Amino acid sequence: MLPLGLLRRPSIAVGTIGSAIMNFGINGMMLLITLYLQGVLRLSPMTAGAALLPLFVPLASLSAPFGRLTGRYGPRPVMVAGLVTLAVGMGLLLPVRAASPYLVLLPALTVIGLGAALLTPSVVALAMSDLPPGREGLVSAINNTARQAGGAIGVAAFGALAGTPGGPRFIGGLHGAAALAGATYLGATALTLTLGLTTRPHRKTLV
Repeated sequence: MLPLGLLRRPSIAVGTIGSAIMNFGINGMMLLITLYLQGVLRLSPMTAGAALLPLFVPLASLSAPFGRLTGRYGPRPVMVAGLVTLAVGMGLLLPVRAASPYLVLLPALTVIGLGAALLTPSVVALAMSDLPPGREGLVSAINNTARQAGGAIGVAAFGALAGTPGGPRFIGGLHGAAALAGATYLGATALTLTLGLTTRPHRKTLV
């Protein structure tokens, strides 16, 4: 079902890794931020959901324009910009404390949303940019599976790292998870820059 030879193509391998890493950090940190808003700041579920809008608004509104940038300039520069932006967003979570007001969290949410909007179309475009004939559906499925698996691992790992909201190690765990996610994004940036990637920016891809 999975011809391993496909993963020897750098564009497919890096695009797949990028998809997994993207959801690993974002989904895992989304869990901790939600627990922080409700379990530490004591916001209601409705208010906590509204407080997350600065993350989701850039993702929903800018993914299409960034997809056009990917089509024009190729996926690599947009992917690198997304990875670096996400790493910065994770770094902005480090000043958050148990008594911090929501405004301390706001810049991190906005930057993470911007990074996600940059990365979402570019990782798919990269994976789909160097395909053998007739493998479009298979590579798309690999990419989507990697994204879901990365998200599930991130939720499990970050939740275990932080523990109970309001507990003695929760804030330290949140900081550790943010540092881990940021380091992962920077590692993926180095991988994206160093590997020789074959991309075709003009090719139409499903994002």
